Amino acid sequence: MSESLSGTCLCGSIKVKLNSTANDVGLCYCSDCQKSAGGPYQCNAMFNSSDVELEDPKGYVKLYLVPKEQTLSGIEKQKWFCGNCGSPLFTRPMSLNGEKSFIKTGILDTAPGFKGSSPLDQLKPTSEIFTKDRPSYVKPIDGAAQYNTVPE
Repeated sequence: MSESLSGTCLCGSIKVKLNSTANDVGLCYCSDCQKSAGGPYQCNAMFNSSDVELEDPKGYVKLYLVPKEQTLSGIEKQKWFCGNCGSPLFTRPMSLNGEKSFIKTGILDTAPGFKGSSPLDQLKPTSEIFTKDRPSYVKPIDGAAQYNTVPE
């Protein structure tokens, strides 16, 4: 995709601009993502953190630090969200030194020139992680790599 992607939180106060293409797109069924999404999974697109720009003129962006005792890696991870409307924006695992940001694809708008029926069609998942926690009523995505926890 030649145009950069961008999106907003639910109230529109925070804008996220992505200045590169995604390194990977995947569904995560871990309990943190289930709780954050309010559903069986979250769809995340991985970008280099240096390619993620935030516009937050009202100062609504908030950070929740997931304690290391709650993470598989034993290292804290950052969950960024809008303090006004509560929309999750992205996660930065400190196990990756904060160099990668996992953008919640539901916040993205349709890129100029995109012909799909939904903004979510721009980033089809290529992997699914924590499938050991996937509910039986959710079926694997055709062609997506499947991992019980995280890829090694």
